[in-house]
Amino acid sequence: MLMIGLLVLAVMVVIGLFMRRRAAARDAAGPAGLQYAATGAGSATPTRRLDEPLLPASSAAAATEMASKIPADFDAEGFVRNAKVSFIRLQAANDVGNLDDIREFTTPEMFAEISLNLADRGKAVQETEVVTIDAEVLEVAEEATRYIVSLRFRGLIREDKEAAAEPIDEIWHMVKPRDGKGGWVVAGIQQTL
Repeated sequence: MLMIGLLVLAVMVVIGLFMRRRAAARDAAGPAGLQYAATGAGSATPTRRLDEPLLPASSAAAATEMASKIPADFDAEGFVRNAKVSFIRLQAANDVGNLDDIREFTTPEMFAEISLNLADRGKAVQETEVVTIDAEVLEVAEEATRYIVSLRFRGLIREDKEAAAEPIDEIWHMVKPRDGKGGWVVAGIQQTL
């Protein structure tokens, strides 16, 4: 139920992101504000799942197109490092129903959807083990009021101690205000499996 709700929300968010991206005028300012390390102690960092294959991995043209969507001075390695830690932290917060942690890592819309799913789950115990997790930055975009980074997570998770680990493949759409008054939060999640 949680996954279906997140999938519906992710689709709505992604459509909104693409429509706003087309309509938004590009700001002449450089991408210096995009550095992941710029998030401070009071700001949120990326978390939880998002994925959809944007480009075929085997195509050389696709690889060139993907590279052109990431500014040369964007710290993709640092962003990925922090995002993987946040992925694990948000998964743990979701497992125990820690709404304060979830709120810190998500937009208000995403938080509302996750909260509803947690309420539907009730007191059911959930323990998710993140067996492996890898991430890559797919795209970095700027809108009039915010930055957007699409980040793909792939790995293995185990939701039942007795079961085999299952693959995950998600794209997270992370946003951060351009005015520097907040950190990176999850705005949408796409499942690709």
